[in-house]
Formats: sequence, structure tokens, C-alpha cells
Amino acid sequence: MTEMGRSAGLTGFADLARSLGLDPYRLAAKAGVPVSALTSPDLKIPAASVGRLLERAARAAGVDDFGLRLAEKRRLSNMGPVGLIARDQPTLRKALEVMAQYQWMQSEALSVTIEAASDIAILQIRFRRLGADLARQATELCVGVLCRNIRAIVGETWRPQAVLFRHGRPASDATHRRVFGLMPQFNQDLDGLVLRNAELDAPLAASDPVMAREVERYISLLAPGRSRSVADRVEELIVLLLPTGTCTAQRVSRHLGVDRRTLHRWLAAEGVSFSDILDEKRRELVLFHLGEAQRSLAAISDLAGFASPSSFSHWCRRVLGRSARDHRVSAA
Repeated sequence: MTEMGRSAGLTGFADLARSLGLDPYRLAAKAGVPVSALTSPDLKIPAASVGRLLERAARAAGVDDFGLRLAEKRRLSNMGPVGLIARDQPTLRKALEVMAQYQWMQSEALSVTIEAASDIAILQIRFRRLGADLARQATELCVGVLCRNIRAIVGETWRPQAVLFRHGRPASDATHRRVFGLMPQFNQDLDGLVLRNAELDAPLAASDPVMAREVERYISLLAPGRSRSVADRVEELIVLLLPTGTCTAQRVSRHLGVDRRTLHRWLAAEGVSFSDILDEKRRELVLFHLGEAQRSLAAISDLAGFASPSSFSHWCRRVLGRSARDHRVSAA
């Protein structure tokens, strides 16, 4: 399945590329992105092609913060009507829920979730079927845009409590400090922003719920909604549960409010199985972290939810066709 996204995700790409001495249209053509996508915001293009274009641009320019520099050029208005709905919500929590609800209109490959933990909340972003080799620039772009969108809603002085990235530290941190107002933490277990729970529920002075309802009604006419498959919902739950070591079909079915047999029947009707989805999500996570030399194999095993190193080893040979260590050596 190919996840698509709006070409609005490349807003500002051409100008940034030129400022770094690059030819944006030649880069787009080589990455399989229609050159018209650099000027028209509403084309549908494969998310993987966008990730490929951002990575190629970063390498060609000799910078490892290309995606974050691109985020600096974004405005809440780049989200179209969704940005208007978010801006007019009564609280930041409601605004972020709107962004998450309609994220599929921007990119089918990206999901945004809000996870509360004690007095903090984590805004986590996840890419589906986007390998580690295509994820760094796209991830920094999305987290940077999320930060800028929050500032557009609550005020330009806002800054997160922490910024988390799964990839390694850049050669220069100037852009990161400028965009976020602090230094992110790298080599973490997730990508996203950390903020205080109290910030989520504080009333927004500029909210206009009547306008928000009108714009949402307009969107419902333009895009009557996407029917999320059971497999989509299972994928999201698996990604959440894997690091806890409790990712089982029974646990997932309980989250969905059904028994395990019903879950298996639903998935079978969509032509997939729970074990297939579990293997695929584990494969994406393991391959991503194997590309990080500083991450130990034991840590990767834990993140992927394996009960023991031997279980991890057997799985790697079955799914990857070789040991995790051999895969890391060959990819180096």
C-alpha cells in the first residue's frame, strides 16, 4: 500500500534548496516527485517520495538539518481549513485532537497521538512504512511544524518542555535551538514534543467555536471522511504496545473492545493477520534502530517487545533472514 500526502508538505522547498545552491526541480525529478508539486499545494504524491527528496536535498547541500530549516517556513495556514478549525478550538488539547483527527488529509503516512503521563503529555509522531533511511529529515520537518503550529495557537513565546528524536545528534545544533528554543534529546525511543498537561487544558483567548464548527462542516463536505480499516487501528496499537512487552492479540483486541476471535475474523476479512502486522511493525522498528550504531542489540530487543535475547535472535533469522549483528555489519 502506498501512502499519499498533500504536496503542501513541500511548501518552501524550492526557495530553501536554491538558498543552499541546489536545483530544486532536478532534485524533485530524481526523487520521483512531480516538479509541479513544488508550486501546487494540493497534489497527492507518495510520502516515500517526499522523504527521499528531503534526504537527497540534505546530502546534496551538506546539511543534516534540511527538514528543520524547511519547518521554519511553515505557517498554520499551510494546513488549509484544518488549521482554521484547530485555531478556533477552546483549548490546545482540542486543537491538537483536531490536527490528529484530520492528519490523514495532510499525509496518510503520518499519525499524531497525545499520550498523557502524570503531569506531562507527549505529542508523538509516527510514520508508517517509511524506513530509517528516509525518516530523519521528514521527522524533523514534522516535529518542527508541530511546534510552530502550537505557537501559532497559544503564542510565539511558547516552547516545549522537551523535544525527542530517535535519530542521532546533528553536527550542528544551531537550527534546533532556534526552532525549538532548547536543545532536543537524541537517540530516544520516540519522536515528538513533551509539554505540561496544564498547558493542554488552559482556555485559548482567541478561540471561536462557532467558526470552528462551520469550517469543520465545510471540510466534511469536501472530504466526507476516511474509513480507517481495522488493520490501521491494529498497527497503531501495536506500535504503542511493543516497547511495553505486552503486545498480544488479546491485549490489542481488548483495546478495541472485542474478543480475540472477532479481531482475527475482522483482519481476515481485510486479507491480513495479526502476526503479519506484528512482524511488519517489529521489522520497521528493528531496522530503524539497527541503523543506529550507538543502540545496543539488547536495547533494540527490549524496544521491539521481545521477552529474551534468544527470542529476538530467532525472530531476526526468521524475518530478516540473518542475525541482527550480521544485518548491522552489512549495512555499515
